[in-house]
Amino acid sequence: MLGDNFRPSGDLSWILSKIPIEKWDIIGCISFEARFKGALKQLAESDKVGKVLYFKIIDPSSKNSKLGDDKIAENLAEFLSFSRSVNEVKDFGLLEATNKIVDEIRSFVIGSSKNIILDISTFPKRFFFPILKILLQNPIKNLLVTYSTPDSYCKEELSFNPEPWANLPLFGNIKYPEPPIDLAIVGVGFMPFGLPRLLVGKYSATPVKFLFPFPPGPPNYQRTWEFMRKIEKSFNLKETDKIIKLDSNNLSDAYDYIFHESDKGKKVVIFAPYGPKPISLAMCLFAIKYNSAVYYTQPHDYNPNYSSGLKNTFCYSIILNSQLLY
Repeated sequence: MLGDNFRPSGDLSWILSKIPIEKWDIIGCISFEARFKGALKQLAESDKVGKVLYFKIIDPSSKNSKLGDDKIAENLAEFLSFSRSVNEVKDFGLLEATNKIVDEIRSFVIGSSKNIILDISTFPKRFFFPILKILLQNPIKNLLVTYSTPDSYCKEELSFNPEPWANLPLFGNIKYPEPPIDLAIVGVGFMPFGLPRLLVGKYSATPVKFLFPFPPGPPNYQRTWEFMRKIEKSFNLKETDKIIKLDSNNLSDAYDYIFHESDKGKKVVIFAPYGPKPISLAMCLFAIKYNSAVYYTQPHDYNPNYSSGLKNTFCYSIILNSQLLY
């Protein structure tokens, strides 16, 4: 029997070897990044690919569009070598209406085996947050979330032209007027965009915890500290504000920290997920369970050279044998 805090995680191949399921249905995102294929390739090599749904997300037109489209076309060909047909790929605009995303996921679940892998490696947060929420609203036997890391990130800016500060789809305030906020939790990433304006504005008196990925390794270390430098330039840290170092790939520890700081969900918490995907995933899971608001500044344009290569594919157990572990 699983203990309350036992949440199996690790390399995808190891997790798959421990769960006796013949086929996994998978939801993912085709991207210009090579790491999009990490989970699907492993499933294909072990003949465990079931039903497949991959999003092809189309950014608004920009100077990077041609290069990005060319790279996605190349990766689409590789996708077909792992999967059955191009019909499993659905086009979505980056700023797609939420109801289209919701309808697609609900339809997928209805026809699925209820053993599902959600690969968040190349999904924008605007997509994987509501997708996970919809999945958890449906009867699922087993749900794994995978995340592949690249060999490296490009040295240039990773994204551009952010939207104004707003809630992620399905993660707005559910009470009006908004109750007093007890705590803001920020994931430290590479670019804070409009975050400083929020911290010196509406939530200037709110204690802030900055979840700092550690050890990030060079050159990411310099970029995450540059994130904090930009914050401090316009936002004087209060005594109640803290920088908390967390393993960037340890979902369970990040979730437990948030749970503890929120007084087991009793405090009203808001989130700004700018950091690594596994830490953002912890925020997402907590926000789903406790109806927390999540804010973000969605970029309109991603650098087609965002990352290079494929390093590791991590896997996190979310539901096992119909038991939610978070």
